[in-house]
This record gives sequence, C-alpha cells and structure tokens, in this order.
Amino acid sequence: MNYNLLLLEKMKTNTIKYRNKFEAGVGEKLIGWNYEPYHIPYITKRKYIPDFTKGNILVECKGFFRTGDTQKYKAIRDSLHSQELVFVLTNANKKVRKGSKITMGEWCSKEGFKWFTTDTLKELKRYGTTTK
Repeated sequence: MNYNLLLLEKMKTNTIKYRNKFEAGVGEKLIGWNYEPYHIPYITKRKYIPDFTKGNILVECKGFFRTGDTQKYKAIRDSLHSQELVFVLTNANKKVRKGSKITMGEWCSKEGFKWFTTDTLKELKRYGTTTK
C-alpha cells in the first residue's frame, strides 16, 4: 500500500486526528508523545495610538473594522490596566464584516466596550467627566 494512503487511512481510523499528512507521519515515529495536548496563549508586542484621550479614557473612531481589528482591540483591552477603550462608530448598525450577522455596535456590547456615535457624543463627554 502507498505510504500516503496508509497515513490517510490512519488519520481517519486512529484515535488521534492529525491536521495533515506530515504531522501524521511524524506522529508515527513519535510513539508515546502527546499530540496537540493543550493551548498556549501568546502575546505579540505592538503599539497602539488612540484617536483621542481624556483621563483614563481612550477613544477609537471607527467607520469599519479591517481584517484583524476585532482581535487587535480585544488584545488592547486585555492589556490595559487603569484605562478604558471606548469606540465612536460612524454607524453602529453596520455589519462587522461582509456576510456577518453581528453589527459593530453589537460586537462592542458583546465584548464589553462602551460605544457611542456622532449623535451620542454628548453622552461620551458626560462619561468623560464622571470617569477618573
């Protein structure tokens, strides 16, 4: 039997589900080793420049999210200690991305971000005076 067919067959029938033929081949030789046993979180060092700040509030103005933006803003939020990231959205009802079911406003709320629009900037200004 062809070695690749044998590996594919083992990938289907083995209790270990490998992601590809290469990993299956390595797994054949590393008997007793654990395959993808757990997740390890990691951080990519980057710098963020907020659009506006007042006190501990960081304001990001968004008309749309580019690919990777939602992950970026969650990472920024998770790295903040005494500051808060809030959004000013051009259209809170705009979809996060093409084909998405969730809007930008819904995403902000789901992820725990306060958000405002140009129509609610007075609320942001009030919020900025009540937050240290």
